[in-house]
Amino acid sequence: MLSHEREKYFVECFRRNDYGCFDEFYELTSKQVYFAAFSILKDSTLAQDILQETYVTFLEKIDKYILGSNIFAYLTVIARNKSINLYNKSKQVVFDEEKLVNVPTNEWESSEEIKEILSYLDSQLEREIVVYHVLLGYKFKEIADIIEQPLGTVLWRYNKAMKTLRVRVKEYE
Repeated sequence: MLSHEREKYFVECFRRNDYGCFDEFYELTSKQVYFAAFSILKDSTLAQDILQETYVTFLEKIDKYILGSNIFAYLTVIARNKSINLYNKSKQVVFDEEKLVNVPTNEWESSEEIKEILSYLDSQLEREIVVYHVLLGYKFKEIADIIEQPLGTVLWRYNKAMKTLRVRVKEYE
């Protein structure tokens, strides 16, 4: 997570068109953005494209960002909206199998295990909630804000998804 001071530093640099610190900012935030896109698209290549588009949009609209807001949630919402737009535009379901396990952070983009486990879930919304909570560590209230659903619905869908995963993983073993 970014401290308020570090967030302020990055935003001020970007507002001055100074991108010397962008690599560090990207390193600190890209995992969350990638998984926000991947949870919807279920395709690593498309998620990577959305990842890049998200940062371009963020930098283009940096003056609209309010310091002190949750920068992770802000980036995640951009990625989520871009992913949903792409998904709806293509009108196709992308089935790419990844598993949800402890994956070293340097391998998070290509984890076949995460793809396989997520494929067990029927609902795109359930996949998003599981990714946000389990992989990205968001609190349920933050997830509710991001996906614009009531907290009770988020909790119910998370519990339903975890029951499904427990059953499916047991069958797999």
